[in-house]
Amino acid sequence: MQIDPKGTVAGWPSLVVRRTLRELRACLTWGLGELVSAALVQPAEARALIKALLAEGLIEAHGPRAWKVTQAGQTLSSATAARRVTGATAQKALQQFLARVEQVNNEPYFLGKVTRVVLFGSMLKPQVERLSDVDLAVELASKEEDFDRMRARNYERVEELTAQGHRFRNFLEQEGYWYGEVFGFLKRKSRVLALAGYTVEKNFVLTVPHRFLIGQPERIGEQAPPNTPESGVRKRRPRDCPFLRAER
Repeated sequence: MQIDPKGTVAGWPSLVVRRTLRELRACLTWGLGELVSAALVQPAEARALIKALLAEGLIEAHGPRAWKVTQAGQTLSSATAARRVTGATAQKALQQFLARVEQVNNEPYFLGKVTRVVLFGSMLKPQVERLSDVDLAVELASKEEDFDRMRARNYERVEELTAQGHRFRNFLEQEGYWYGEVFGFLKRKSRVLALAGYTVEKNFVLTVPHRFLIGQPERIGEQAPPNTPESGVRKRRPRDCPFLRAER
């Protein structure tokens, strides 16, 4: 899906709406405070944005003063505002991405590993000559099976970065640094790649044309394997909201 970077959605700048939905899409539920932080607006503006997103069907109520992103919102959150690219450019970006996957899985430095990669979107449509982007759903898991050892190794890296002057936004970003580091390396700031967390986007990805490039294929309704970051870490997060911000 492609959006006009200078256009609007529900009366709001399209890039603001996309960023907000990307920030919130992995949260099972979220409130006004989370929206304020995601959209970078004041509380009064956030209330107006909630009404606009509700009217467009991009979010829905999920209890008193709580909301969640709908499937339509999930789709919009993954939209690209970049110029379309040729099939050759997209194929090159995909091959470079898969090479980075192999690097992540083989190098001991990385604390996480890629367990699934699913291709979906316009690249699977041969009739499309110029593509909006390469849509990939990625599942990561910790290389260390023991949670306590994995957490200790993660915090060793966090402490090293802190000593070097790196500033973490909050506890959740520290807790999930291993995950974010791998995801960021895979993305490599590519404007061609649109990466999404597989477990979070699973119900959408498996209902549209898709192809498993890495990992065991599955169908909707099947249980995700244990020790995935979305399921394993989320149990320890406030309001079930993960730490990771989606890549632009």
